[in-house]
Amino acid sequence: MKKLLILCCLMLALPAGLQAADEKIDPSAFICAELVAIASATGQPPLFEGLQIDGYVAAAQGKTIADPAIMAPLLEQVYAACQAKPAEKVVAVWQAARKSQSASAESPWRADKTTCKDYSANEDDGSGFVIWLDGYNRQKSGKPGSVLESNETLKTYLDACSKKPDALMIDVMRESVK
Repeated sequence: MKKLLILCCLMLALPAGLQAADEKIDPSAFICAELVAIASATGQPPLFEGLQIDGYVAAAQGKTIADPAIMAPLLEQVYAACQAKPAEKVVAVWQAARKSQSASAESPWRADKTTCKDYSANEDDGSGFVIWLDGYNRQKSGKPGSVLESNETLKTYLDACSKKPDALMIDVMRESVK
């Protein structure tokens, strides 16, 4: 329960632009040893990386909902599995773990419905969604381009989104990472 509380606090406090350049990963190549090393070095769940991987896996599984409630159990399950298989790709472990989680059918954070206006109305909570959506977009587009490349690319994306309040966030993201 303590881990869940810490993870939820991290999720709410996660600043959208402060960590972009340092923690962007390639979800398709990220291995378990890297995930375990990050958790060991920081003493905290690798939430930033987990959000990217979850978005990537959700897109591969045809799921459009970002469900913050499943992140803590997923991170715990994947971390435990990764300790036993450090050479395994995290995405494979995450896919299996995500299948065992029942995600909510309702969420304000959906790849297919969340608009830039929705994000602007709740930027603090939405910062985690931007990270998740970036992973989702990289899987769906099949391209490595990311709004998380640097603080500048993230700012450019968020500025573009603020100028198109009725646009879907995913559409603005796709335009931003051509």
